[in-house]
Amino acid sequence: MRKNLSSIILILLFSIVCVALYFYLPSSIKTLDTKISQSSPVVLSEERLNLIKDYGDLLAKGLPESNPQLYFYWWSSQKKISDLRIKRAIGEIKNTTVKNKEIKVWSFLNMGVVIKTDKHTLAFDTANLPFSLAHDELINLVDIFLVSHGDGDHFDPILLKKVLKQNKKVVTLKGFFSSILNSPNAVSLTSGETVDISGVKITAFQTDHRGDGNFNEPNAWFLVEVDGFKILHTGDGRDFKDKSEQEKVYAMKDIDILLGNILLHPYNIRDLKPKVFIPLHLYKFMSGGDLYRESRIEKVLETHNQYAKDLKTSKIIYLLPGESILL
Repeated sequence: MRKNLSSIILILLFSIVCVALYFYLPSSIKTLDTKISQSSPVVLSEERLNLIKDYGDLLAKGLPESNPQLYFYWWSSQKKISDLRIKRAIGEIKNTTVKNKEIKVWSFLNMGVVIKTDKHTLAFDTANLPFSLAHDELINLVDIFLVSHGDGDHFDPILLKKVLKQNKKVVTLKGFFSSILNSPNAVSLTSGETVDISGVKITAFQTDHRGDGNFNEPNAWFLVEVDGFKILHTGDGRDFKDKSEQEKVYAMKDIDILLGNILLHPYNIRDLKPKVFIPLHLYKFMSGGDLYRESRIEKVLETHNQYAKDLKTSKIIYLLPGESILL
């Protein structure tokens, strides 16, 4: 009897510690979150660059070199600051009214983005971290969810199942197999196909994944025309399956916002000539230390500075997770 009681007490104590670790939010994370909220991403001042470094250093601390184990997401600083930033962004989306002929863009995690105009709100590649429901409030705020491909940092089946139940639209490329997409609210596009959903025109283009030349799995670039804005989101894709579609996209020259993976070569950005380029898939801590270091803003900025002449026609805005820009 005493042994059983001791075991129960130990289990209870262990559970209490685990819960406390999950909900505990260090003051250093709160302070950094406040500093980010008070900073403007428009000008890369010395103060701004120092803040970017502080954010990157926080995520680097204690990060394993290989992919983190599942338990890492229970109490890690990386998960805590990410959830805090996402919740802050969602609060802003709720309370922001966008005027006619304006658009606001929020950066989430990885390739995750939310855009809002005076009439529509769209989400690209929004996915929760393990043990997190931080993105779930988007379900009631977003009209259309677009998913570029099936990797877990882009595709969240639990989240999207809830989205579809709320009669919201989910758009993917044809060939994307998931049981949750067996819904009348799931829209599957062939490469080059355009669909109009409540006045939002969406065209999907099939690409490879991270330049691997593999076109057997669905990976998409999405071209979205919404309320007078033309937006291109690249997911993890780089090279097009259909070269005529690639030529068509690169010949447009009227893209307002490029939401581009940092794997895009500066020459790709130069040739697309977007008015505004927002680099995404920054701070890839889910992939471990090596890829994380390559995805810090400082590293990306270093590359872009080397090609400054080629990128001079586009305004580049480096957003930390949870930050936004009004255009």
